[in-house]
This record gives sequence, C-alpha cells and structure tokens, in this order.
Amino acid sequence: MHKRWLAAAAGVTVAMLTARLGAWQLDRAAEKTALADLQRQRASAAPWSGRDWPCRSGLKAVSPGAGPNSPQGKASTEADPALPAQQPVHLRGRWLSQHTVFLDNRPMGGQPGFFVVTPLRLSDSACPGGIVLVQRGWWPRDAQDRQRLPDWPEAEGEVTLRGVVLAQVSQTYALGEEGPPPREAGRLLRQNADEAFWRAWLGQSPLPGAVLQGHPEAMTSDSPAGVAPPDLQRDWPQPDLGVDKHHAYAAQWFALSALAVGLTLWFSVIRSRRARRSVAA
Repeated sequence: MHKRWLAAAAGVTVAMLTARLGAWQLDRAAEKTALADLQRQRASAAPWSGRDWPCRSGLKAVSPGAGPNSPQGKASTEADPALPAQQPVHLRGRWLSQHTVFLDNRPMGGQPGFFVVTPLRLSDSACPGGIVLVQRGWWPRDAQDRQRLPDWPEAEGEVTLRGVVLAQVSQTYALGEEGPPPREAGRLLRQNADEAFWRAWLGQSPLPGAVLQGHPEAMTSDSPAGVAPPDLQRDWPQPDLGVDKHHAYAAQWFALSALAVGLTLWFSVIRSRRARRSVAA
C-alpha cells in the first residue's frame, strides 16, 4: 500500500509538471503572436531616415527570432522602442567599400555563398559621422576557390537605399574565436563580425542595429558614370517567430501529462481493483 501511494504521488507530480510546461509554451506562443502583430504594424509605418537613427549604443531591437543562417541570425528578442526591427528605412550615404565583409557559410536557395555587409556613412545622420552596417545581399561562393572574393566597381558618390531595421547583422555558430581585423582596409572573409571587430576596424563604433537591404541602391548625380551596384541576391526569407514550434512543444508536454495521468490511474487504481476482484472470484 505504501508503494502504491508513493507511485501515485510521483505520477501526479509528473502530470502537473508537464502540464505546467505545456501552459508555459502556450504563453510563449501568445507573446510571439503579439510580437508578430507588432512587426506587421511596423512594416506599414513611415520609413526611418538617417536623422531618426539613435546615436547611443547598447540598444536592443525586436528581432523576429530567426535561425543562425537567416539574415537576422542569433539576434535579441527584447523590445526597445528606440530601435524597431522590421520598420522600413530610407537612407542616404556613402559606402565604405574597402571595409566590406563577406560572411561565410550563409547558404541561400540551397547554394553556398556569403552575406555581403558594407558600412554606410550616413549623409543625414543625427550623429556626426554616423556609420550604419548594411547587409546588402547574398553572393554565391566560387566553386573552384572558396577563398576567392568577388570584386566590383563601387559607387564613390552618394547612394540611397531602402530596407528594414535589423537588431544586428547575421551571426552564426563558429568554432573558436576569429582573429582581429587587419590594420589595412580591404575586403575580408569572416564567419562573424561583432561590434568589437567593427570598432577596431573602422576606428569607431557603428550605430546600434543594422539594415537589411531590400531594394537595389540608386546613385545620385555625383556618382561616377558607368558605375553600377553589384547584382546581389536579396531573396530574404520572411521573419519567423517560431509560434508553431511552441505549439508543437505544448502538444508534446500535454501528451506526456495525459500519459502520466493514464499510467497513474492504471497502476494505482484500475490494476489493483482488477487484482482484488480476481482474488475474490
């Protein structure tokens, strides 16, 4: 009798715990659904300009919870109204093309390639000399030499571009730490590029967040003739907050809770009653 009561208590505890975990997953799904509604509202808002970009560092943007090889990478999901992720931007500035970074191991459409990130010095920034990082697009890797980087003539004049706010440029898993940037400017191939890297290479910290470019840049009248922007692919996937994943986890926890209840009833009540009836018969 003592063992049966102990087993019943353990079964009830497991059932309550798994049910609570299922409810927690539903709460997470509700939070991310509300966040998705906020993202949709921002997508239809008026675009930001350089004058709207905050100067102070350390801000966190609302990221749409993407995977490590997605445009957003492992970004923060904490809300900060000063830097609204997925809000449209319309910027003017000059490319710092000699500080372009090619982020390796970023496939698109099943093909290996790079994400191209170039700093843009804003022309209309509220911060003197403000630089924002722009994730410009995707470029396929050379099948013969994976270390070979593309080179194209870059517009030296002012350009305009459209995109959306990101929490940060793409970040993915890397084995070990990468070395510091070189002293001289030049296009680099790296796995990741964090704020410390950009601060050391540019000589200043970039503005918080980043831009995911959505349209080809347009050159103004002071751009040199014959210079065209690179034909980068920008087939960015739509942000996914992982709501379905939380619903699937909740279903699993509730199923385990139901299984614990069923097993507890079977071994503690039904089976013992059947045994007593059999003995009595």
